[in-house]
Amino acid sequence: MNNPETDLEREFSALLTSKPNASSVDFVVNSIKELLLSGKVLPGDRLPAETELTRLLSVSRGSVREAMKILSALGIVDIKRGDGTYVSNGGGEIAFDPLLFSMIVSRPKFAELKELRLILEKNVVRLAVLNAGEDDIHALQDCLEKTEALKNKADKKYDELLAYDLEFHNILGRACKNGPLQTIYKFVMQYFETYIAQSLRKHSDFSRESSEAHHTIFQAVLQRDVAAAESAVESSMELWEYLVFKQ
Repeated sequence: MNNPETDLEREFSALLTSKPNASSVDFVVNSIKELLLSGKVLPGDRLPAETELTRLLSVSRGSVREAMKILSALGIVDIKRGDGTYVSNGGGEIAFDPLLFSMIVSRPKFAELKELRLILEKNVVRLAVLNAGEDDIHALQDCLEKTEALKNKADKKYDELLAYDLEFHNILGRACKNGPLQTIYKFVMQYFETYIAQSLRKHSDFSRESSEAHHTIFQAVLQRDVAAAESAVESSMELWEYLVFKQ
C-alpha cells in the first residue's frame, strides 16, 4: 500500500527538476499552488513540516517560513500552532484578496466594468433559472421581503440595505450551482460594493428601483424564464449606469 507522505514527498521533490529563476520564497509559494492546481494536494491536507519542506525543496527555513506567512494571508493555508500547516478548506475569511487589489490598481473604465458584470450576471441568472432549488427560491424571496420592509422605513439604514442588496446577488450565485462561476461573481460584486453604496446614499430612489429590478429577476427565476431573466439583468445594468452618472 502506498504511503501518502512518501507520495507527497515525491511530488515536492519532482518540482526541483523545473525550478524557475525566482526567489526562494516565490518558489515555495508557487510549488504549493502548483500542487493544489494539479490536485496532488487537496483542501484539508497536512503539509510537510517546515524542516521537511526545507529539505524537499532545497531552500532555507526562513524562505519556507516567509512563504507560509504569504500563503496564510492569502487564505491558502491554515497554520495551526503545535499541530502543523494545513491546506485551507475555504471555511475561513480571507483577509485580503490580491485579485481584488490587482483589479483596483488597474483602474478599469466604467464601460469595461459594465461589460464584465453584464457578461457574468447574465450567465449567473441563466443558470439560476435552470438550476435553482426550492431552498434557493425561498432564500431569494426572504431577502426581497426583508429588503422591502427595510426600505419602507422612514429612517433608512443604508448599511443594512447594502447588505441585503449584496446578499441577493450572493444567493443568485449559489443558485446557479456552478462553483467557479459563483466565486468569480462574488468577487466582482465585492468590487461593485462601493458603487452600490454610493448610489444608495446619493439617490433616494435607488433602493426602490434596485428592489424592483431584483423582483423582476426573482420572478424570472421562479417562472424558469431564461429570456426574461437576461432581459431583467440588462435593464438593471442600464438603471445602474444611469444612477452612477446622474448628478
